[in-house]
Amino acid sequence: MTSRIFLDVEAAYDRWAASYDALDNPMVYAATAALERRLERFAGKSVAELGCGTGRNLAALSRAGAANLWGCDLSAGMLEKAKCAAPDAILFQHDITQPLPVERGHFDAALVSLAYEHVETLDQPAAELARIVRPGGFALILEIHPVMTLAGKGAHFPDGDSEIHMPSHAHSFSDWLTAFRHAGLTVSDCTEWRGRDFGPDAPVKLRERYADTPFLVEWMVSR
Repeated sequence: MTSRIFLDVEAAYDRWAASYDALDNPMVYAATAALERRLERFAGKSVAELGCGTGRNLAALSRAGAANLWGCDLSAGMLEKAKCAAPDAILFQHDITQPLPVERGHFDAALVSLAYEHVETLDQPAAELARIVRPGGFALILEIHPVMTLAGKGAHFPDGDSEIHMPSHAHSFSDWLTAFRHAGLTVSDCTEWRGRDFGPDAPVKLRERYADTPFLVEWMVSR
């Protein structure tokens, strides 16, 4: 029988780091696929990824021609993986619910992927996005869809005979839109991805169990 273990976010991701990129994770697949179609927009841009994890997205941004890559994550274990995946990026450990140690308007663009579900309220993180991105810049946010989180779904992973769970917070569309408005960010695009949108190569669980269920939400916001 599988036992559930609940850890705080930092400890959970430290434990997940070794297997994160190897596991067949439908949510990670979905976020990666959604980012892929946006990569060319980051070419030539200075980019910050908040909650960069193992660096898989930073590596993709680098291949797409992004410049001056910068990433932070709460988990030291994840950052060790990111050092290998994105050796040219500036990396450091940081809690994205706290002010970031960069000046206003430092970046052309920002990316946040599957990190805000672990943030209790969105106002401060949205305000930080608005602060670090220059006027005319943009941010791409990829996150588990509210339909999923409001139904109690959240990040978890297998670890031997255990299943590791961590704090996960449901954010409605009104939460997102209010946070963006308070931060002075304008929504330029919003895409709701369903399982069937990812094509025949997507994991079976994503294609079949969530075929018609909103699974991932993609926000493009401008400064």
